[in-house]
Amino acid sequence: MINVLYFCSDYLIGLTQAQTSTLVEMCKHTDKLHIVPLSSQNEQEVGLFKKLEEHRIKPEIISDLDTHERFKVKCKQIAYLISKYDIEVVNVQNNWQLALVTYVRYILRPRKFKVVYTIHGYRHNSSIKQIPAIAMIGAGLFFFADRVISMSSYVSKRFWFVGWKTDLVFYMMTQPAFNKPTNHIEGSPLRLIFPAQFRKGKNQKMIIRAVEEYIKATGDKTIELILPGNGYLLHNCKEYVNAHGLENNVSFPGKLSLNEVIALTEQCNVAVISSNVETYGRCITEPFCLGRCVVTRPTGIAKDIIKHKKNGFFFNKEKELKQVLIKLHNNPELLTSCANQAFEDKKIFKPRTVFYTYLNSIERCLKRPLSNLTGGALPPP
Repeated sequence: MINVLYFCSDYLIGLTQAQTSTLVEMCKHTDKLHIVPLSSQNEQEVGLFKKLEEHRIKPEIISDLDTHERFKVKCKQIAYLISKYDIEVVNVQNNWQLALVTYVRYILRPRKFKVVYTIHGYRHNSSIKQIPAIAMIGAGLFFFADRVISMSSYVSKRFWFVGWKTDLVFYMMTQPAFNKPTNHIEGSPLRLIFPAQFRKGKNQKMIIRAVEEYIKATGDKTIELILPGNGYLLHNCKEYVNAHGLENNVSFPGKLSLNEVIALTEQCNVAVISSNVETYGRCITEPFCLGRCVVTRPTGIAKDIIKHKKNGFFFNKEKELKQVLIKLHNNPELLTSCANQAFEDKKIFKPRTVFYTYLNSIERCLKRPLSNLTGGALPPP
């Protein structure tokens, strides 16, 4: 049994929805790991602490853990928890948490433990800011992390200089809809979706223009594009749609909950991801696991899971996206075959499979033989 102190909250957010779902799944394997969740008193959305309580998971709370103040006080509280639970591994999620744990490890020294850092971002939305961010985060990873967890090969390549201690571990896809036994999808008419904030780098207007050019090329006015989300560029996109007579083809339902996005995605047959950068990309994995045809730029997890023309499509420029849409219009059976293949390939996101890749990373961190924890056998890929 390995005792893991697991940070599950983030700056200005508190307990996150993604970490809540992950904790529920990981804590089912109590014969392998003893997870001690650590969070601030805040939560990303109402009900997350209640969800943990329903699964008999009681997180340790440090008040305002994620605010950058009272550094030494918080370090002492973390050191106390490490001693109390005989912690062997601490899994941090950001630089502030790494700084806290590093001080505990080398100054307070409650006991020996290892540090795992899970990378979620690196100022990736700015080509300028990401350069010092990668340097700063990379230095922390190089000197103070025993193991690094990356959510995609795309991110791993940005931190190539710590590749020797980096493991690829995907998010667990835990929503009930991702576990449906069969997939039903129609090849036509084309109904596209891209849920995202309307901000620089998401490029919703690229999709709108591609749909406009597709209609000109094919004469097909039945195509529909659904763009959930809000943000400062939403009004600009709406103006373009109205100015170009696309009101019957493009809709903006506003900000939706995760369950609402999933339900809407199931009503579509194509997901288009036009982001410049995704470090992971739940907008990619969610429609993939729902058995939709994913048409995406080669970013985030896309290159780890998409096989071009087999279970999805890649594009880079607007013209390429238009050509993919025309191909799918002319070959609806290709759309359905790609979607159904994605539905088959989603098994790599099964919670048990992801848990064992995480467990492997913990084992490498501790440098213990695999058989001590997993019996020497991992689930099939």
